[in-house]
Amino acid sequence: MKVHCYVSIILTIAILGIGSCRPNKPLPNPTPIATIEPKLQLDNLSFEQVDKQGKPLWKVRAKSGVYTPDRKRAKVTNLDGDLYQDGRVIMHITAKTGEVEQEGEKVFLRGDVVTKETRNNLIVIGQEVEWQPKADLLIIRDRVQANQPKFQVNADRAKYFTRTQQMDLSGKISAFSSDPRLAMQTEQLIWQLKERKVIGDRSTQIQRYQGDRITAKATANTFSTALDFKVINLQGNVQLNATKPLIQVNGESFSWNLDREVVTADRPLKIVQQQEAVSFNGNAGELDLKASTATLTGNARGVATRNQAKIGADRLIWQIASQQLVGTGNVVYQQVNPLIKFTGTRGVGKLQDQSIVISGDRQQRVQTEFVPN
Repeated sequence: MKVHCYVSIILTIAILGIGSCRPNKPLPNPTPIATIEPKLQLDNLSFEQVDKQGKPLWKVRAKSGVYTPDRKRAKVTNLDGDLYQDGRVIMHITAKTGEVEQEGEKVFLRGDVVTKETRNNLIVIGQEVEWQPKADLLIIRDRVQANQPKFQVNADRAKYFTRTQQMDLSGKISAFSSDPRLAMQTEQLIWQLKERKVIGDRSTQIQRYQGDRITAKATANTFSTALDFKVINLQGNVQLNATKPLIQVNGESFSWNLDREVVTADRPLKIVQQQEAVSFNGNAGELDLKASTATLTGNARGVATRNQAKIGADRLIWQIASQQLVGTGNVVYQQVNPLIKFTGTRGVGKLQDQSIVISGDRQQRVQTEFVPN
């Protein structure tokens, strides 16, 4: 480590209290002299650390500081510095105070630390930052904020791996996207800046906004998305609540396209509309929020709980706004009052009204089972 500074030292030595000896009276025990740690008060400091090839790892400048030679450490104030990788500046840092080790293993920064990452237009703010140049690691603690122009994350702690350009955030996390407008809450987030991806491997809540109004909420055990947030992949105990149409969707794996406002599930899902007391489920499906249409495939089923009407088919298309329903392939419709069952190839109507019309074709005619009271 190189230290460049102007040093002004004035040393004054005063020897006081030399008295005479009295042979008939023992001398009192001498008062222990406190060990004084040698310190140098320095102004306009400059520190730097280089690798084996002579390329800079970091450079720090400070207005003033105190250097303790025996501990090989300098404490400085009002500092700014540059962090390097492969001989190029990748981050610029400012802080109120800092501590630099003689061997350059670590640099500690405290008090409104602002880090500007030049490669990804990223600004990271925290109250305490530790830079480990040999590990290519920046550790940020206490009120962490990581900001890009359209995405911001607040967390308790963060680790930024400068070589892979990945930030791991933990603690109480809240994240915000401005386009599209989203808010997220979780406890652990992986931000891959180079790949422009965000991954959450803990339980996460996501709110979708139109203006200042929440139009949809989603919860999942894990999620992943590109940073443009056009598509969010949700996995594990997924639940989505939409306000228009007013429905709830449950499943294990959703792909939520925010640009098209379409939710696609490649595994079993269930759609519930409590207002109309109807529910639909299938082995897979698609929900078009903009068109207010749900399509379910593979053992698709629909139930109206008020009149206990049921329909099953290979494929069901549900027009949510009008409640119109179309079922195709192995259609089975049942109702309780009167107790009747129809089978055919196609069914059209509304479950709530028990007004399903069943039709067949040349291969399969309509069959009716009627049980009188």
